[in-house]
Order: sequence, then C-alpha cells, then structure tokens
Amino acid sequence: MPVQTIFLALLILPWLSAGLIALLPKKVQVNTSIVLAGIFTYLAFKVGHMPENITSYPWFDLGGKAIAASFWVTKSAQLLLLLVSIVALFVQIFSKSYLAEDANIGRYYSYLHVFIGSMTLLVLTDQIYIFYGAWELVGACSYLLISFWHQKEAPIKAAKKAFLLNRIGDIALLFGLIGLANYFETSVFSGMHGSAPALIGIAVIMGGIGKSAQFPLMSWLPDAMEGPTPASALIHAATMVAAGVFVGIRVFPFIGEEAHLFMGVIGAISLVSGAFFALFQNDIKKALAYSTISQLGLMWLGMGSSASLFHLYAHGIFKAGLFLTAGSVIHYLHHQKATHHADAQSLHNMGGLRKQLPLSFIAYLIFGAGMLGIPFTSGFYSKENIAGFLWDSAQHSAYANYYYVLLGALALGMGLTATYMCRQIYLIFLGQNRGGHVLEKSHTEWLQVIPISLLIFLSLFFWISLNPMDAHHSVFLAFFHIDNYHIPGFWLGITAGSWILGLGITYLTCRWVPQTNYQFLGFMWPSAYRLAWYIGQQMQRFDARIVDRIVVKFTELQVIIAHLSAWADKHLVDGSVSLIASFSRGLGARLRTWQSAQLHRYWFWVFFTLVFILIYLLY
Repeated sequence: MPVQTIFLALLILPWLSAGLIALLPKKVQVNTSIVLAGIFTYLAFKVGHMPENITSYPWFDLGGKAIAASFWVTKSAQLLLLLVSIVALFVQIFSKSYLAEDANIGRYYSYLHVFIGSMTLLVLTDQIYIFYGAWELVGACSYLLISFWHQKEAPIKAAKKAFLLNRIGDIALLFGLIGLANYFETSVFSGMHGSAPALIGIAVIMGGIGKSAQFPLMSWLPDAMEGPTPASALIHAATMVAAGVFVGIRVFPFIGEEAHLFMGVIGAISLVSGAFFALFQNDIKKALAYSTISQLGLMWLGMGSSASLFHLYAHGIFKAGLFLTAGSVIHYLHHQKATHHADAQSLHNMGGLRKQLPLSFIAYLIFGAGMLGIPFTSGFYSKENIAGFLWDSAQHSAYANYYYVLLGALALGMGLTATYMCRQIYLIFLGQNRGGHVLEKSHTEWLQVIPISLLIFLSLFFWISLNPMDAHHSVFLAFFHIDNYHIPGFWLGITAGSWILGLGITYLTCRWVPQTNYQFLGFMWPSAYRLAWYIGQQMQRFDARIVDRIVVKFTELQVIIAHLSAWADKHLVDGSVSLIASFSRGLGARLRTWQSAQLHRYWFWVFFTLVFILIYLLY
C-alpha cells in the first residue's frame, strides 16, 4: 500500500466514522470504534516501518512560494496515536453502559470521533499552519464535550471558561509558530535545524500552557469536569491536555535551553500547586482534575524530552483508568435508591465502597500506585526517568542550580501526590459510609468491567520491562527511541520517603473531608475581576473626559479651518481670479478697437507713431 494512501486513510477514517455514527447512531457506535481503533493502530505502525514515513500534497501558493500540506509519522507520533487509540476505544466501550439512558448518545459518539480525527491531524502534520488548525479543532471538540449537557447552566459556563482561557495560550502559540517559520524560513517542522531564539521558543511553550492547563491558566480544567466522565477520561486526562506537552516535544530539538528551563519552571509550579489543591476537593472528579494538572506539570519538568513522552503515555493509561473507575463509582451511587438524590460525586457520600465495588477498589489501588510511581507499575519507570533526566541535565549544563531546584520541586510534588492519592483511596473505599447510606451490592456491568480490567493490565510493569526495577533493556523504550536516564541512588530513598509521607498524612487526617471544592487561587479571581472593572472605569473616564474632549475640540478646529478656507477661496482666490478676468476683458476690448479693418485708421496710427519717433529723435 503506498505511503500516501496510508496517510489519507489515517486522516480521513475518523471523520468518516463520525459521519457514519451521526447517520446510524444506534447501530454502529461501539462496533465502529473497535474497527477504527484496530485499523488505526495497524496503519500507524505500518507507515512508521516504511523507508519514507513522510509525504506531502500541493496546497496553495503564497507570494510565489508553493506551500505543501505535509505529514509525517515520527516515533513520538506513533506512541501518541497508540495512546489515543487505546484510551478512545476503552472510553467508548465504557460509555455504552455509562450513558445508556442518555437520548443524545449518538451525538456524544460523533463528538468523540471528530475529536480523534482532530487529534490525529495534530499529531501527524508536519505543516505548522495545519498544526495550528488542528490545535483549534481539538479545542472546539473539548468545548462541545464539556457542554454536552447544555440544558444545564454549569456545563455552559465551564465550556466558555475553557474556551476563553485556551484562547490566551493560542494567541501566544500563533505568534510562536509564525516566528519559527520566519526564523527557519520554512513552514514544516522537519525542515527546521538549529536553535531558535529564546523568545520564539517561550512563545510556543506559552501556547501549550493553556491547552495543558498549566500555571497560571489552570482553573478551566476542574470546571471542565461538568462534561461526561468518560469524555473526561479521554480528552481531559489522556489526550487533549497532553497536546500541550506534545507541542513541547515537537519543538524540543530546535529551541534553546532557556526555553526548556522556562517550560520546566512552569511545570514545577503546576506540579506542586495542582497536587496541593487536589487535597482540598470533596468532588472525586475535581480531585482527579487537579491531579491531572499536577501530573502534566511533571511532564513539563521533562521539558519536551523523550522522558516527557514516556510519562505522557504511562500517565494517559492509568489516569484514564482512574477516571473510568471514578465513573463506575459515580454510576453505582447514582443508581442506588439510598443515594439516587444525593451528590454521587461528593466524598461525603462515599466511604466503605470496597465491599460493594471490589473491582473498582482494586483498580483504584493499581492506578493510584501508578500515580505514586510504585514499582510493578509503568508509572515507576516514567516518573523516575524524569528525575534521571533532570539529574543528567544538571551534570552537563551551566544552569545546574536551576535543575537542582526543579528536582527539589519534583520531590515535593511526589510527597503531595502520595498524600492526595492515599487519601482518595481511603475516603472512597475504606472506613464506613459517611452518609450513613445502606448500599446494595452492584450488578456487574461488563461494558464497564472490561475496559477497566484491560487498563489495569496495561498499567503494569511488564509492558515496559520484565525487570520491575530497571528498564535499561526495555524493547518498548528502544522501539519508541525513548532515552533511559540513570537515577542516583539517593533519589530512590526520596521516592520511598514520599510514599511513607503520604501514608502517614492520610492516617493522621483520615477523618477530615473538605466541605467544599477549593479553586486554585480562587480568592484572586474576584480581586482580578474588581481590578479589571476599576481599570475599565478609569479608562472610560479618561476616554470621556480627555480623549473625547480632545477629539471634539480638534473637530471644532477642523470646522473653523474649513470655514476660513471656504471664505479665502470665495473672496481671495475667486476674487483675484475675477479681477484678473475683468482686467483681461477690458484690455481685450481696447486692443480689439485697433483691429477695425479700416485703412485710413491704420494710416493715422502709422503717421502718429512716426511723429512721436521724430520728436524723440530731434529732442
């Protein structure tokens, strides 16, 4: 099969499946998803093994220069497409049960397939203009899925907030991509070689801040949990928010160390603050949202290196599992008579659920272990690999002290991660039900059990390496060209200390449950609003009292000048022209009498002239 045909199939298939689901929503939902995931993964890996894994199509001419629509399959693109295929398939299988009673489930599946198509375009394109278009399409799909239940007010507000905050980052990304194209004099990523100026790299990185919900544009992601829980597993945990990390991976080879460190600093702040605020949530999904912000910050600590790519994949698997498991808990509580009218997402109505939901309890333990980076999970390799990357970078950089500070932030973030994850497991599954509800044993929902079980399987260590403590001989890492960094011995002690810290704090605070959901820097939003309102009022006053008055006076001056110009034109210019015309007419009338055509008059003037000449000559 020609490479161009494979690329076209990869790009078009998700859109065709979205259209097919829109036409036949009740018959082809899950079947189409399974077929698409299989074909998709096969084609992505088939083109990756071809000698030419890049192709282009004529697009348009700009200033006499031909612009091509080019696409390529790199190892990072293959890994991300594998992640999208796996998570999207399991999410859609799970959704068949979770949204079985929703009348608009066909629309929901169409949105998911459009999202897969947009994400595929983002990952495969080599053309920065198409990349930006795909970036916006991914954001549009996020908007549609957050506001899926648009009959409620909260999802609409959450979708608007996500849209507006993402636009801030998107503007920076646009300027950054234009800067890259101008600096390297090419509009394709594969043609860029060298190191771009720091400001261009920082602008591109700032574009990823909004999409990845990093500091300071992080507040939209917890609100985005108003959308369906399975959709959150796909776009707000495993894939869409990872697009911000992917843009860092894409530009990593040709931006300088200053831009890399900027990305690392943003990641460190997000890692620590996201983990801290995850402790103060009583909504299970909002806690996972802040957890996602924190883990994305950990990827940003990898600065777009292969270590970031590795954790992006590992985190995508176990975070999707956490969201689906949380979805199974919410689904169970919502369908119980005792808790049907209670908030099924509140930790105040949970506790002691291990007996009713044994599989969910085991799944949450394993996925949580991946979050903590405990051995026998893929999260252990990926998290420690980022620590190894920072340590190795510090040994070969003039900015060594900065890398050591980032390592300190990583250690603090690991301790906080262990704390909120252990607390969540205890508050959901252990102890007694805090609402005092008498709960029945759950019925087996196979469409929920199967995807969660498979994600448990994919979260374990043997996919990466048969050695649970070492991945230096990993076939997986070698295939995807992921560097395996050495970890200093003392760091394993810090890692183990973070686990002990998390368990200890959970034991000491197990009776405390937050009464509300605390937003990141929530106290600053009203202040920022009041500041913006005050600045707007002052600008309005300045405009009314100074700018408008200046404009009015200037206009009045223009009117006066126009009247003076009209008077001068009428009385001076027109008068002068009329005077000259009158003089010309009088002179013409006098001279005209000389041309009478009478001979005796001509002889008179000749004689008269001669007389004057003679008088002049004699005297």
